[in-house]
Amino acid sequence: MTSLRASSSVRFSLPLFAAAVAFYSACLVSMSDARKQGSCNNKVLPCGPPSFTFYLHNTVYNPAVDNKDNFNSIYGLPPNISFPNPYTFGVMNTFEEPITSGPSNTSAPLGKAQGFYLLNSFNEYTLFHVFTANITEGDYKGTIAIFGQVREVDPVRYLTVIGGTGAFLGARGLAKNRLIDIDHAPPAKWTMSFELDLYY
Repeated sequence: MTSLRASSSVRFSLPLFAAAVAFYSACLVSMSDARKQGSCNNKVLPCGPPSFTFYLHNTVYNPAVDNKDNFNSIYGLPPNISFPNPYTFGVMNTFEEPITSGPSNTSAPLGKAQGFYLLNSFNEYTLFHVFTANITEGDYKGTIAIFGQVREVDPVRYLTVIGGTGAFLGARGLAKNRLIDIDHAPPAKWTMSFELDLYY
């Protein structure tokens, strides 16, 4: 009698087991598709690219050479303080810099980065960034909002993607930043890369 009950129990549980296996398989397929789409879990909005890279080119205005016709970022006045400020704490730079698809100034243009950074440390050069990458050319068009702090000594810096519009609608994720090239001769110029891992 006991063995009959056991076999009956096994027989009735087989459909449930088969359903569980089917559900698990479907989940694996969905997870695989999500990885391919950049973890696109949004059921309402369209999902944009899972990764996106752009290069930002900075030329600072310098009154010593008066490059007023050739600059895209400018520093504000230093804080009104009398004590030493070796890391220029509190100084802000506002920028509207060209964005390209490659590291060269002559690479295909993608748009502009518009925002600011603030030097915000007493002990080292750190720059707190808030800017929007306005992508107006290429396969994907829209804006990407980027937010976070950069330590100049770090070879790779990590910022946060906090939103987007257009092809990047609802984007969030990680922005890996690297200094590609720098020329300290006035006016100072540099190029940085931003490699984005995006989720929707």
